[in-house]
Order: sequence, then C-alpha cells, then structure tokens
Amino acid sequence: MAMKRLLMIIAATLMLGGTLCAQEKVKTGKTVYNNVFDLLRDEPGVYVAPGGGNGVMPKIYVRGISTNTENTQPLFVVDGILTDNVTYLQPEDIYSVEVLKDGTSSIYGMQGQNGVIIFKTKTAAEQEQRVAEAAKAAKKAKRAARRNKDQ
Repeated sequence: MAMKRLLMIIAATLMLGGTLCAQEKVKTGKTVYNNVFDLLRDEPGVYVAPGGGNGVMPKIYVRGISTNTENTQPLFVVDGILTDNVTYLQPEDIYSVEVLKDGTSSIYGMQGQNGVIIFKTKTAAEQEQRVAEAAKAAKKAKRAARRNKDQ
C-alpha cells in the first residue's frame, strides 16, 4: 500500500513538471523521531525553529509571516479536526503527514494563509479502511439480494 502511494506521488510529480504542491510522507515501521516536530523538520518546505518542548509549540514556518496578523503558525488538521497545538501527537501514532503550502491551502480560507499541515493518525486510517470494507460488503449483499429477487 505504501509503495503504491509512493509510486502515485512520483507519477504526479512527473506529470506536474517536477513540482508537487502537496508533499505526502507515509511513515512505516519504527520511527526515529522524539516528537512530532522532529518529524516535521524532515518535511520539505517546513522550517521548525529551535525551541518548544514541555507542551510548548515551537515556531513553525511553512509560508513565512502573515501580513494580516503577523502570525507564523500554519493551520494544523489532525484527522479532519482543526487544532492550534499538536504537542500531544506521538510520531509512532502518525500514519501520514501532508503539507499544503500554495494555492491548495486556500481551501481553508484565511486560516490556511500560513500553510496547512494535515496529520492522519493510524487509528483514523484503520477506521477509514473498516468503513470502506463495510460499505463494500453492504454493496455486495445488496447486489446478491437483487440477483436472488430476480431469480
């Protein structure tokens, strides 16, 4: 699954002429990160200033400083929920990280003006898979019931 996703990202990069507006990184296996900010330091286009710790957010720059509010923090989205603080996240719980830093962050309006960092946790990914399997099973049962009705 991770290999398929990686191949899709590479294909999209090649089709867009070598630029990709949203970088997605899937973490598999054992992580070597102490916290979520160490993980973000490896993301392209994301600068995490030294500091933070003990529940305090360090300065994170994705698109620079906002001219409207002089705010630097990007918008964080964890499993579809907007949040200000992601210090509670553990690197081993993260399934994927997606950084939106250009026009694609505009779907979040003014909140996404400094960029958007989207985290998907492993529990959310597993839940999505269970829902998809249940929907597939329901569709299959409906199709079988229709066949039995026709006979």
